Amino acid sequence: METNAQQDRLTNLPIGNVLVIAPAGCGKTEALATRAYGVLARGEVRAPRKILAITFSNKAKENLASRMRAVVGAGWHQRVSVTNFHGLAARVVKAHGTVVGVPADVSMPEDVWRNRERRKLGITFRNSDAFDAALGTAKSGPFDDDEVMDSIVASGHKAAIAYELRLREDRRLDHDDVIRHAARLLAIPEIGGLYRAHFAMVMVDEVQDLSLMQYDMVRAVGGDTVTYAGDPAQGIYSFAGADPVEVFKRIRDLDPEVVEFNRSYRSAPAVLGAVNALAGHMGITELECGDPDRWPDEGHVISLERNDTAQEASALVALIGDISKDPNLSIGVIGRRGSRFDALRAEAEGMGVAFEDWSLPTHVPRVVELIKRTVREAVSGGGSETATLDRLEYLCRELVEPADAETLNELAGACDALRGALADGQSVTEAVASCRSSPAPDAAVAPGLHLLTGHKGKGQEFDWVVVVGLEGGHIPDFRSETEAELAEELRVLHVMVSRARYGVVVTHSRKTPTKNGWRKAEPSPWLGLLRGAATTFDHQ
Repeated sequence: METNAQQDRLTNLPIGNVLVIAPAGCGKTEALATRAYGVLARGEVRAPRKILAITFSNKAKENLASRMRAVVGAGWHQRVSVTNFHGLAARVVKAHGTVVGVPADVSMPEDVWRNRERRKLGITFRNSDAFDAALGTAKSGPFDDDEVMDSIVASGHKAAIAYELRLREDRRLDHDDVIRHAARLLAIPEIGGLYRAHFAMVMVDEVQDLSLMQYDMVRAVGGDTVTYAGDPAQGIYSFAGADPVEVFKRIRDLDPEVVEFNRSYRSAPAVLGAVNALAGHMGITELECGDPDRWPDEGHVISLERNDTAQEASALVALIGDISKDPNLSIGVIGRRGSRFDALRAEAEGMGVAFEDWSLPTHVPRVVELIKRTVREAVSGGGSETATLDRLEYLCRELVEPADAETLNELAGACDALRGALADGQSVTEAVASCRSSPAPDAAVAPGLHLLTGHKGKGQEFDWVVVVGLEGGHIPDFRSETEAELAEELRVLHVMVSRARYGVVVTHSRKTPTKNGWRKAEPSPWLGLLRGAATTFDHQ
């Protein structure tokens, strides 16, 4: 990719506090990799010290690692460590947790266990607000276990108290616990000093997603040698504790060197028209196409409207079939909630169209690769199907680093799904055969069709993006009512559309299904903005 003046400036800045404001598609990940290469080439980081690059999900970590591999070159992993926050936090807790009373054999977070315990306590998405608030508030700072329990008890929420007691009885941590304990440990001068001695520079991707505790972790490890990269307009994780307003304030208080990008190297001009239509409404920077000669045409923005979601699904599968005649293309179907894909899933399965559903644990490429690599050894041990599956999970866990909390969590989810298949009468071999194999398991996004939510797709890109459900109640989500919540819903939509390289499809269904039959669906308040940027209308 041809660089511009601002990217070159970032590459050449010496180590220090640096803030990179980079809207979607502006080559931020590539620029971070190039900065790492420049710092190493100038000898500002010398062995045995390394650069630490931190992001959020496993998908984002794989994407950042692939850029480092390509730009830094051979032996890059000996000079750069790429991790996500839960991986870094788990590493710190596993190594030093006993200092603050965390048992040495504590288990890292597993959503399977968490969801099962919540169900036992009668907690569902309909009544979870107070439960989550009691736990979230108690664990929102570097508090010790006694302080956490005192806060939960003070909330008076009996289910939250019971859940916390179950965590401790089972010697488990929840996601917030891992971050909380890591922040506590890194605040201890001797422990924080160990990590500062090992890492001469820290780079943080998607800084708008940081909670204040995560920000404190970064400062504890990186001090004044941190490159913070992100975009306030992509702040969509307030529900998970992210505080972009305060985090950006604290970074700016450090008086960093500021580098701002405004050229998109991801998207075709037509796609940028849709992105900029939303950006103008949001009052944020509109982007220029950084390489217009790259595109054989202007790209596409298609507005698709049907009478109901069944007709919409049929039209989309036909359209996807046309696009996927080129087997190298990636297509992301993105919605606000996964349930909006139900008709599309059924239609795709009925037509024999393969897809990777990012919500299904048996579709996670790295986990499926582990399972399929070890299943023959597990089956060869003999015994019952249950014993075989237990052995399979054990063999897989042995191949995962103990601090790789996210992969272990995903593996637990996949094995739980396989146990469900055994309960339905399948053998382990049959259940494993039904797992979705990726054509490129090491790639963050492989060619083919992907189903995902806007939050899952953060930081990723696809050749084509289909944004489904431009209806009130879905985009924006029916639970968002306040001005701040609606503003975040618009940011989620902006993130969805900006994932696309060459083409965007936005859909609206006049009727959507409910438990009591079809209901009339009102257009999303932002549908008109995207239709104003459309190059093609497919309305029936």
